[in-house]
Amino acid sequence: MLNRREFLSAAVGAATLARGPRAYAPRYDMTIRGGRVIDLSVRLDAIRDVAISGGRIAAIEAVIVGDAAETLDSRRKLVVPGLLDIHTHTASSAEGSLCCRTA
Repeated sequence: MLNRREFLSAAVGAATLARGPRAYAPRYDMTIRGGRVIDLSVRLDAIRDVAISGGRIAAIEAVIVGDAAETLDSRRKLVVPGLLDIHTHTASSAEGSLCCRTA
């Protein structure tokens, strides 16, 4: 014979199973796993996971638990969130760069 607590627990479990699997959206858009993360703003240089959601960095953790629409394996690679690449090629002449010359 079931007592009241066992009966309620079984009823809730059965109702949950009867609803079937739910479709859910991933928590993150992308997860970058296992890369060497360098973030100079917080003096971080370590192996970490990076989660991105809505085009922004959502989390940087040793291990990120959660689903993502896309997962990248970045082992043996550098991950440098927030760093802008300012490397450019400009036309130059004997007098120097054309974009930096004064008249």
